[in-house]
Amino acid sequence: MNLEEHTFHDRTRLMTGLCGAMTEWMQDALSKRRKISIALSGGTSPGPMYQDLSHQPLDWEKVTVTLTDERWVSPEDPSSNEYLIRRRLLHRRAEAATFIPFKTNHATPAAGAATTERRLKPHLPLDICLLGMGTDGHIASLVPGATGYDVAADPNNSKMIAGLHAEHAAGSPDRMSLTLTAILKARVIALLIMGDRKRRVFEEARNQQGHSPVRHLLAQNRHAVHTFWAP
Repeated sequence: MNLEEHTFHDRTRLMTGLCGAMTEWMQDALSKRRKISIALSGGTSPGPMYQDLSHQPLDWEKVTVTLTDERWVSPEDPSSNEYLIRRRLLHRRAEAATFIPFKTNHATPAAGAATTERRLKPHLPLDICLLGMGTDGHIASLVPGATGYDVAADPNNSKMIAGLHAEHAAGSPDRMSLTLTAILKARVIALLIMGDRKRRVFEEARNQQGHSPVRHLLAQNRHAVHTFWAP
């Protein structure tokens, strides 16, 4: 296990620390490559950090932004991760970045997965992958028990994008997600964790207990996983 832990007293400090780390990682990647790509988590937690990141004096025109996962809803739906990224990040200085959405016109994410993978393929491997984590230990939309989960969470699967159906997932049961393979190929992997309940799930996974998806992330040694936690 290759783990770098960052602990903060409160969520405001966490967001400041995470924004600083993201900026540093992006600057480093831009110093080495002509173009870089970052995949960002949805949900309400990282919104303030995206707002702060949008102000950073980076070469945004050289940055491609995409998602770790997406609910199969209209991009205008507030529950859409694309909606979050467009409104919290892709303005001010970050308006110059290129954005690659996951959502297609297909009826289901499974049907659209190949299209999204073609869009994303020129930008892989990701330079940075920022993940959230659910109370069940899911990362991206790799939700335990979801239809399509076993393939999407298989590190030997060659696909980078997968469609899943998670019956009780918030927002929409139909999801599109980076696969575990795509996540593990990222040059920098960051994991945002908030609250004591999620911390307990994380600790179980770190000790390789249970069957949560984050356990697979922590079991690998290819890249460090940078965790950011606050109560």
